[in-house]
Amino acid sequence: MDTRFLRCLSGLACFLGLIWASIAPASAQEGPKLYVFTSGSLGGFPKAALQIGGQGTIDWAPVSFYIIKHPKGVVMFDTGNNDKTITDPDGWWGPLAKGFGLKMTKDDAIPVQLAKIGLKPDDVKYVAVGHLHLDHGGNVGQFKNSTLIAQDDEFKAAWWPDVGFSIYYIPGDFAETKNMKTIRLNGDFDLFDDGTVRLIRAPGHTPGSQFMIVKLPKTGSMILTSDCVYMTESLDKNLIPPIPGTWSPKDAYESYAKIRHYRDVDNAKLLIGHDPELFKAAKKAPEFYD
Repeated sequence: MDTRFLRCLSGLACFLGLIWASIAPASAQEGPKLYVFTSGSLGGFPKAALQIGGQGTIDWAPVSFYIIKHPKGVVMFDTGNNDKTITDPDGWWGPLAKGFGLKMTKDDAIPVQLAKIGLKPDDVKYVAVGHLHLDHGGNVGQFKNSTLIAQDDEFKAAWWPDVGFSIYYIPGDFAETKNMKTIRLNGDFDLFDDGTVRLIRAPGHTPGSQFMIVKLPKTGSMILTSDCVYMTESLDKNLIPPIPGTWSPKDAYESYAKIRHYRDVDNAKLLIGHDPELFKAAKKAPEFYD
């Protein structure tokens, strides 16, 4: 073989090697990003609905959900109010729509929200829910190609709720779950086996409630509580919701303690799904935490 040709090949290989060396480390260092959204809002209901002995009225509360862009796949935590409540709130939620002051517009729809960060529902690889109540599991049916992750007890509680606890479960919200790929948990779960996205079992609000801890390179740990706790004040003062907002008071208090432990040991930032002040202070998509 011609030596000049060999020298050219060798030079090309070195050149490509240098390019790869400059690109690979940046790619390897790229960590997860966390985006904060809201699926409409609630408001104009007594604070006592969220904490025993609460005084006054909740004027406005977000219905938060989150996206984590991880190198191994996009994760969604909670799915908000069913988009069908945009045009038919009373038909979908019944008296709860007026009771909780549900507000939804076409701009709150899941596809519109995800488009803010260049995603479609089919781009989401995993959907994890803190629980399957109407304002957290409302849109799981839009993610037919995703893997749904929930505690096994929560699937059972949604499909076969205990007497008196069915009010916040709407069968139409999770009708598609029987046709979806699922991971049914019985405890904690490290989704990518790298410590970046963990689900922590925390019953109390419902039989299968769980919260998520996301560990980010710059921001550090962030705890996404779903409804394991409603407001910062509730966590600080140990104030749990009344029945049926609490399925098990004993478990709810223990889950509060677990959240406080992870918050303190990791110096973690809390993202509490319905806390108005925390939501207002948070970066909202398309901004992100990294």
